[in-house]
Amino acid sequence: MRCEIAVDIDSCPDHVWAVITDLNRWPRWTTAVREAALLGGGTLALHGVVRLRAPRLPERTWRVAEFQGRRHRFTLRHEGVGGHADVRFALVATGVSRSRLVVTHDRSGWLGSPMARITARTVEANLQLLAGDLKEHCESRRRSGVVAPTG
Repeated sequence: MRCEIAVDIDSCPDHVWAVITDLNRWPRWTTAVREAALLGGGTLALHGVVRLRAPRLPERTWRVAEFQGRRHRFTLRHEGVGGHADVRFALVATGVSRSRLVVTHDRSGWLGSPMARITARTVEANLQLLAGDLKEHCESRRRSGVVAPTG
């Protein structure tokens, strides 16, 4: 099963990228994530491990399966019994100070597909909330003149 969310953000891609890749701070600017931790510390990187807790969904541990900093893309993968889920974040410039973020959630496997149907509305609502909160956070920082992602 697949869900895709896109949001246009009135902020430069480097700023949006800095915010979206600082996973430890996600709960500070979005209610779509209650807890987030990059296990082992450091910065988001290939093969890193992330623990996320979202409303109405169980806590999950994700591995960074793809990380392309220059292309502003990363993918988080959760593997469980009978299936796996991928959440891909792809950011592109749409102007001098504008960005578009596309978040794609794919779930597959003999158990993953039925579970995706059960949780589809919740997952989509959380991704919509994450995208909307990211837009608001980045645009409000830009309006106030703050360019660094601060808590």
